[in-house]
Amino acid sequence: MNLYHMINWFFMFSFIGYLLECIVLTYEYKTPVINRGFVHGPFCIIYGFGALGACLLLEPIASHPIKLYFATSFMATVMELVTAHLMIRFFGSFWWDYSHKLLNYKGIICLQSSVAWGFLGIFFFRFLNGFVHRTVSRIPGNYEKWTALLLLGMYLCDFAYSTYTQIYKDDNDDGPMIGRLKVN
Repeated sequence: MNLYHMINWFFMFSFIGYLLECIVLTYEYKTPVINRGFVHGPFCIIYGFGALGACLLLEPIASHPIKLYFATSFMATVMELVTAHLMIRFFGSFWWDYSHKLLNYKGIICLQSSVAWGFLGIFFFRFLNGFVHRTVSRIPGNYEKWTALLLLGMYLCDFAYSTYTQIYKDDNDDGPMIGRLKVN
């Protein structure tokens, strides 16, 4: 896998994660959720990093479903915990709320999501990773580099703008995102 393929692969998983978040939250809140994630564009990069981490760390146990299930559950739960603490530290908030779910820790992690992450990890290795690799491989070679650079550039601009607006936004504006928590 070359660097440009990896960038496109990363952003495809970030987009799939965005879609997953929108679908799950739309179902849970019974109202359409389309603004999911830190940035304004349709990417939740924690899913891109999760896919990358899974490939790097969990590939050796991918053929052992029980081990893979528990390792994926643990890895994704730790990622949620670390990400939430970083967001709280830098922005005073995080973008999900498990406080209404059974066996949660400060609304940041919960048993229900940890269980789901394990199943998602098995689905990732059995189907999704191969599908995404095949899909990204369909980008013609002469466009692969430019697609990757365009996605990366657009995301970095969106991230910079989102960071700026998050730091300098009005404290009374909770924004349109469902699940954003203010931490005092």
